[in-house]
Amino acid sequence: MTLAEQVRAAQLPPPAARRRIRSDARVSLAEVAAELNVSAVTVQRWERGIFEPRREKAIAYRNLLEALQQAAR
Repeated sequence: MTLAEQVRAAQLPPPAARRRIRSDARVSLAEVAAELNVSAVTVQRWERGIFEPRREKAIAYRNLLEALQQAAR
């Protein structure tokens, strides 16, 4: 994956949408955190827009959010 592709893949939805996607899928902060190998507090901070994940985690987080969104439909 080129650098430009990585940057594109790391683009996340707005913080409120991240929380909504997780909530709609009925997945806890702890479950998302375990999947991404981070703490639940970290995921909460991402959902509140306090912090943004680094590129590698952002790509994994985006992929997880997309999968959760598809599963919740």
